[in-house]
Amino acid sequence: EHEWDLEGDDSFDSIEISLRKREYYLPKCLCLLSAWPYLTAFREYLTQLYRLVTTTDCMVAPLERYIVNLCEEVPAPPPGAFEIRVSVLQSTIRFWAPPANQPIAYVSLPFTHLFSCLDIENIIFLWNALALERKVLLVSSQQSLLTVCAETLVSLLFPMSWHHLYIPVLPSFLSPMLDAPMPYLCGISRSVFATARENLSEDAILVDLDKNKVTMGPTTPDLPPLPRSRRYKLEKALEQNAGH
Repeated sequence: EHEWDLEGDDSFDSIEISLRKREYYLPKCLCLLSAWPYLTAFREYLTQLYRLVTTTDCMVAPLERYIVNLCEEVPAPPPGAFEIRVSVLQSTIRFWAPPANQPIAYVSLPFTHLFSCLDIENIIFLWNALALERKVLLVSSQQSLLTVCAETLVSLLFPMSWHHLYIPVLPSFLSPMLDAPMPYLCGISRSVFATARENLSEDAILVDLDKNKVTMGPTTPDLPPLPRSRRYKLEKALEQNAGH
């Protein structure tokens, strides 16, 4: 307990001086929203920008000026062989747009993340489940994996596309949607899933990205098997190009 002499001014003067010397910090968050599919490039840009701010004294302009440069002054590359390069610290970030007549849609995603979390058998199973419009929930202790893996799974559906409920990172207050009477592809962090588990639909498919484990719900209908010959060719092709 502290006793203050309210009749004198010395105590208040000392408090005022101590408050003037104290530094206060407010959190700042930067988020890039874009219609362009440059997820990997945007992630690298934000990573290098964070390092520039926190670990060096090389900044020559306010932080906001770097964001304005990327959003307003760096042009989107035209389709074809041209690319735009942006340098931050020792990293050169490349923005490239493929030719418009490609038979397969271009997706700037690190596909290795999904194939590092799940084996080929589980990935084919999930592709089949999404093609049949089932309920799929991704769980991981690394929240950064959820969006990348969800986007990769959606891109694997090409030329089909996912038109149902899609929330790559589900917040806790939306956990009741896990019992929605419609197909969905959602992701949830393991810490949130501990309390949201009671809302999970009984016919949902649970995918543990940390343990390479796929669990069917108690009332999940069995998936019709893929044609044996085509599945065999697909597995061999994936093993050659993306196998562990």
